[in-house]
Amino acid sequence: MDQWEERMTRRPDPVPRLDLLETAWQLRAPSGRILTCGVYETDVGLEIRVGYGDDLLYSQRVVAEDASDKAEELRLAVLAKGGFTDVATSP
Repeated sequence: MDQWEERMTRRPDPVPRLDLLETAWQLRAPSGRILTCGVYETDVGLEIRVGYGDDLLYSQRVVAEDASDKAEELRLAVLAKGGFTDVATSP
């Protein structure tokens, strides 16, 4: 490949960063599935993500100081819906 082709060849898109920093909580749904809330480091900062495995239901960017408060707020909102029970999370 000559220099021209190197410059004009499309580079692969970078993979966005999504590193799990902490699992804030896990709840068992009435269906038996586990709903998980995690705090993630992304390319643009911290993000709270809630979902069933790879099935993302909720996502919000947060500042570090608010991450645990927002996670607890979401946990209480889900528990208020009824039918969900706490699952012990490992440290």
